[in-house]
Amino acid sequence: MSGDVKVKIFNENSDEVDTLDHCFVDFFGNKKKLNVQSAKFSGKFLVLSLDGFNSKEASAILLEKDVYLEKNESEPDQAFSFLIKDLVNSKVFAKDVLLGKITDVLSLPGNDVYVLEDENGKEILVPALKEIIDRFDKKEKKLYLKVEKSYFEDDEN
Repeated sequence: MSGDVKVKIFNENSDEVDTLDHCFVDFFGNKKKLNVQSAKFSGKFLVLSLDGFNSKEASAILLEKDVYLEKNESEPDQAFSFLIKDLVNSKVFAKDVLLGKITDVLSLPGNDVYVLEDENGKEILVPALKEIIDRFDKKEKKLYLKVEKSYFEDDEN
């Protein structure tokens, strides 16, 4: 169908798409529930056919929107759902100490990696893992980590 929407998956719990009957799309802070006609994987992406979106023109409104998948009727947890465009230029704090600013996000097979630049122009690579990420404040553009700044310092110096 020409109105299908291709969604990049950022959640490892996505194996139950066969039972997916709806999704939520964030329109300027308000989540709209949309019915899913079909869902199938295509590489790292999920291709969704949504009710009412039967053409490329109709689906164009969904470009750059956050899409949340949820099996039950409750609104999804957004603690670890954010887009690359939201992360770039965000400040990163390791236990409330400024580590640097995100300049890029690398999408690698195992996990994404945040590329930071510290105040001295040094590049720091931070793995995008739930084990080290505390929270992300999208409005303030601040990412908080659970680890100390020393976690990222070179042992060679």
